[in-house]
Amino acid sequence: MKKSIPGIALLCISVFMINSCATTQNSVVQPKPEKEDASLASVYVIKTDGSTQQYSSLKLVTGVLVTPHLLADGKIVIYPKDVLAYQDGRRYAVSQKLLKTEKTSFVAAETLPGFAVRIAKGKLNVYSRKYYNGNVAVTEYFLQSGDEGEIVAYSPATMKELIKDNNRAADYYNSKVKISPKSKKLMVTADLYNNPDQYVSKN
Repeated sequence: MKKSIPGIALLCISVFMINSCATTQNSVVQPKPEKEDASLASVYVIKTDGSTQQYSSLKLVTGVLVTPHLLADGKIVIYPKDVLAYQDGRRYAVSQKLLKTEKTSFVAAETLPGFAVRIAKGKLNVYSRKYYNGNVAVTEYFLQSGDEGEIVAYSPATMKELIKDNNRAADYYNSKVKISPKSKKLMVTADLYNNPDQYVSKN
């Protein structure tokens, strides 16, 4: 009887170990649920109610006698009044409701009317938007600190304040070199600010 107790104990331990391995293996094989995160999707719309809807495709529709809108998955019509922001797979655009400006735009050149396109992304985001200045469509720019900051109208003073903690970006922006168009200097400055490691001297 005494000899059978170690054998039973060994058997119990063996069964426990086999079950543990099976449990561990099953937990590894089980697929993880996909995160409903807009930043992980290439095509999505953020609605005015705060919800995010992902799609397979998203197309801007404009034309004579056509109210500009988005066409999702080839059949779902989405109007500007229902959209705060959207990503169509190539560009990210935000509604003028999110822009700190008193100007209203109705231009629908490459986005929904009045929406601004993000042209630089990172710690410093840069957006551009077209609006009519009399009879001519001109481009205005907006700046945002990170993804949570307010999207404010561009001005030299605002840019200097946002990049003051990066000497290389600040020195470039404050240089007297004339660069045309203005967007080029903004883009290079944003790149210097957002990717400082790429511009570190290797000497």
